[in-house]
Amino acid sequence: MGTLIFIGILFTSVIPMFLVMKQADNVYTQKVYEMRNRDDERSKENVFVSAYSGGVEALTVRIENKGNVPVKIVRVWFNDESFSVNVPIVSNSAATPPPFTIDVVEGESVQVKVVTERGNVFYSISGPLLYTGGGWVTVSLGVCVVIYNPKGGQYKIVLHNSTWSVTMYESKNQEWQDVITSNPVDKAGSYFVNVYEKKGSNWKELPASPLPIDITWPNGPPFIMVWISP
Repeated sequence: MGTLIFIGILFTSVIPMFLVMKQADNVYTQKVYEMRNRDDERSKENVFVSAYSGGVEALTVRIENKGNVPVKIVRVWFNDESFSVNVPIVSNSAATPPPFTIDVVEGESVQVKVVTERGNVFYSISGPLLYTGGGWVTVSLGVCVVIYNPKGGQYKIVLHNSTWSVTMYESKNQEWQDVITSNPVDKAGSYFVNVYEKKGSNWKELPASPLPIDITWPNGPPFIMVWISP
């Protein structure tokens, strides 16, 4: 009789409790995996934002997804004023929502940033924009060059036009991350970017360069993005 009572207690109490604990462990493990996966995807987001005149007080915001995962832009901020949006962007693509009309006064500076669904915040690469004379001006014009560098290498980047030349970047040692560098220019116009990769002791120009760059501000982004995949 005692054995039967013990077996009854085992099946009515201990085993159900064990199954519940096992299920709780499975739920916990699944939640940990989901959180780690979200954190991993969040770390892979790589968004470039450029803001420029969209007409009178309006601002156009161009958003480029250069990461390995799709992103969704859920909010666009202009200083303390924000707009809710729903802008999905697949990897290596760009989107330009309709221009945003914001409340602004003469001489006011506006910083633009976007927020993704995963909680990342990305600022405009052109920096603050100044509203003056009934229109927008940027702090500076320039060129930003990004070299995808998964296998490692050494690079030199030269920016020039018909009258001057400047070395934007030169690797001193082997690089194991993407190379990202920016250089301001004095005025809109046509420029060229030459990219060299070090082979032995010599710099070898990549086949795609020189790359023509046209800065058409205020009819286009103040900062031009150049993407290189050696």
